[in-house]
Amino acid sequence: MERSSSGSSNGGARSRRRGSGWLRTIRCVAAYDASSDKGRRSSSATDDSQEGAARHGPDRVKVRPYGKSGKDFGGLFMNQEIHGHRGSIWTIKFSHDGRYLATAGEDCVIHVWEVLQSGRMREMEDNGTCNPLVTMVCDDEGEGSHSEKKALNNGRSASSDQLRVPAHVFALSEKPVITFAGHSDDVLDLCWSKSQYLLSSSMDKTVRLWHMSSTYCLKAFSHSDYVTCIQFNPVDDRYFISGSLDEKVRIWSIPKREIVDWVDLHEMITAACYTPDGQGALIGSHKGSCHVYDTSDNMLHYKKQIDLQLKKKKSSQKKITGFQFVPGSSSKVIITSADSRIRVADGFELLHKFKGFRNTSSQISACSAANGRYIISASEDSNVYIWRYSDDSKPSRKKNIISVTNTHERFHCESVTVAVAWPCTSARMTWRANSSKQDDLDCVSSNGHILDSGPAKEDGISAVQQQSNNSNHNGDRAYATWPEELMTKTKQSPKSNTSLPDEVDQALSESAWGLVIVTAGRDGRIRTFQNFGFPSITSI
Repeated sequence: MERSSSGSSNGGARSRRRGSGWLRTIRCVAAYDASSDKGRRSSSATDDSQEGAARHGPDRVKVRPYGKSGKDFGGLFMNQEIHGHRGSIWTIKFSHDGRYLATAGEDCVIHVWEVLQSGRMREMEDNGTCNPLVTMVCDDEGEGSHSEKKALNNGRSASSDQLRVPAHVFALSEKPVITFAGHSDDVLDLCWSKSQYLLSSSMDKTVRLWHMSSTYCLKAFSHSDYVTCIQFNPVDDRYFISGSLDEKVRIWSIPKREIVDWVDLHEMITAACYTPDGQGALIGSHKGSCHVYDTSDNMLHYKKQIDLQLKKKKSSQKKITGFQFVPGSSSKVIITSADSRIRVADGFELLHKFKGFRNTSSQISACSAANGRYIISASEDSNVYIWRYSDDSKPSRKKNIISVTNTHERFHCESVTVAVAWPCTSARMTWRANSSKQDDLDCVSSNGHILDSGPAKEDGISAVQQQSNNSNHNGDRAYATWPEELMTKTKQSPKSNTSLPDEVDQALSESAWGLVIVTAGRDGRIRTFQNFGFPSITSI
């Protein structure tokens, strides 16, 4: 800690001045009419007296293609709209297993929503949305042979206007299953561990650790300025990395609640992430720098800078706003920046560039669909953009020649600030759900080492008891035992009986069918979208 604070007295004021400017770039995106703001702030997900806080579809969404004749998302529906927060939502993150969605932002609280299966197919059918004469399949038992489905289309290939709706569609719980309160200013970033721990970073200059079994903050990690980005080490979740406007990136030990190593980049840190193997880290700055570090021993060893070929003259339009590794790849990373570009890099080499959306001042970060075939991003023009991505790209032999994709699809989503894809890929619309609360206890027991400096020799309950007893940090409290009333109640999710030929099943898995996009916005609303458009085999 002494190392991390040394030399910060002079740079601290400078960083705070620049930090306030960086904050304005966040809030300028949230600049909307004050009178309407009052109306929006009058309701929240936890206000039982508020009627109409959640609205249900399904409503078909108009998707506009650019530079292409067909649509991969021709059957996109908005299934839910939930007024989840008071004020702007800055970050939403799915847990690794896709069971939970955490959301946070301007109102300083973190809501966690449970992913459910909802039998909406009949509702869509009753509304006339699902007409058997124009759909491939429209029954909850998957009846009809493959030949019958082909005959249904009179020999035509499936188009974007033909739907296949499963028995169970994606939905979020009406109310948060748990709410974490403790931050005193905007929450800027969230990150899940594989054992259902959650990290949150805030403009109150702290990072806080939570778990689904308790509403209390387990640990707090103090910084000297706004903490813009955080991520658990994906291999050893006893450590995490943080980036701050004080121009420092830090690796923390959770059990010891101390800094293991830190580096001063002399630039405000706006994005940071580990490589999938935990052996490296990418650090992005407000000036557009993208640095790669070796973290194999939980220390930061500089390796190289990636040349992103940023051409904007204004430094505010060079800011790195997010990283995400392409699913299934240990080297290909999606890099979003404030010059309205999304880049894919492999190691230190640029492969591809995507454009069409607008990101000039906000902290928008693009993401990949779980199947790795699509890149999705919110945009400052109140649209969500989707590009088709081929992961077989290779660096160009010609220097500074990078392939560019402008072809995309987009749909309107008012005041959107963030869009993420559900991290599950099953074409049959089934997902894992634990059948009892004991599974959550087992999860804590087997992963309790996140709060312990050594191997997991004691269960998570004892580990939290020990940490709570030894804690002297204000507000750093934890229950001695997991209260039963706080445990998340889950039920065994029914599975669809739909049976598909292997080639059709494979086609669905590699297409946009069933893909779920969840968005959040400046109005505090969370919206869920799902695509039921049956793809053409030839377009995959």
